[in-house]
Amino acid sequence: MVLRVARSVVSVSSTMPDGGGLISRCTGVVIGWDGANKRAKILTAASVVCDFNGELHNPALKLSVSMPNNTTTEGRLLFYNVHYGIALLEVMGDYKLEVPSFGSGTNYGQVIFALGRGENMSLMVSHGTISWTDYPVLLRNHNMFLSCDIPEGGSGGPVVDHDGNMIGIAFEENPGPVVISIKTIMTCMEMWDQFSRVARPLLGMQLKSVELLDVSIQEELCRDYNITSGFIVSQVLVDSTAEKLGIRRGDVIVFQDIDCSTLSQLEDHLLSLGWGYLKGMHLTVDLKVEVHNLFDSYRESITFPVQFTDASKQVN
Repeated sequence: MVLRVARSVVSVSSTMPDGGGLISRCTGVVIGWDGANKRAKILTAASVVCDFNGELHNPALKLSVSMPNNTTTEGRLLFYNVHYGIALLEVMGDYKLEVPSFGSGTNYGQVIFALGRGENMSLMVSHGTISWTDYPVLLRNHNMFLSCDIPEGGSGGPVVDHDGNMIGIAFEENPGPVVISIKTIMTCMEMWDQFSRVARPLLGMQLKSVELLDVSIQEELCRDYNITSGFIVSQVLVDSTAEKLGIRRGDVIVFQDIDCSTLSQLEDHLLSLGWGYLKGMHLTVDLKVEVHNLFDSYRESITFPVQFTDASKQVN
């Protein structure tokens, strides 16, 4: 099943201009192939082109893409988004590359294989599952954690299911490796194809899914507060919309008109609302939210105006 994807997996490196030293090396995967014009689109990790804040390592950095047949060609940066951790490159040449088959997305508990290319272009594979856990990680609510390490240099590499379908790409993060769903990625790619930018939601909160809490805490929330779903607020940014609306750390929020129970599902839904922002239909989208204040033992229904940003760099 892994070999089905092998011809789609490449190595991507960035170096300083004028023959300078290596900046970063990651794995990439072919997600588009234009046979008539001999052009391929390569998806990889944003860390190969920019730092944590989205600043390019060097405006004139050199990108090299090493193919499965051990040939190397120059890559051209088309787009990157530091929040989702992805970058899109273009290469030209008749390399007989293949686009992998795509799955529907990622699920907790799912058995996965994380692929990477080593420094000598050998294919490396890690095997594990998508963990039934979530941790607060710098407002990246879409990340799902893996039970296994990813191959060295494997950031940006494909994550495939037991049928050989690509369901996401993996990154090295603290406290552990994560995967971002192919569903989120493809929405970003489609937005970029049509508008040359991506409109992502700004919640101003770090959340944890009630569904993934320890069962004893879930029981307590159900018994004492009649809460069976939603998200616990673990962080609220200063001057954010959430703070101005009175949402505090420790509150539980339930989105009234959204059928989602995990953070990745929530992110995909909110990201889909960004199409209206890109089309000029609205700047914000109002959501009905029920806020449970556990400390003061009350709940209230509020209207939460979700804002969007189309910046490639980090915006909170």
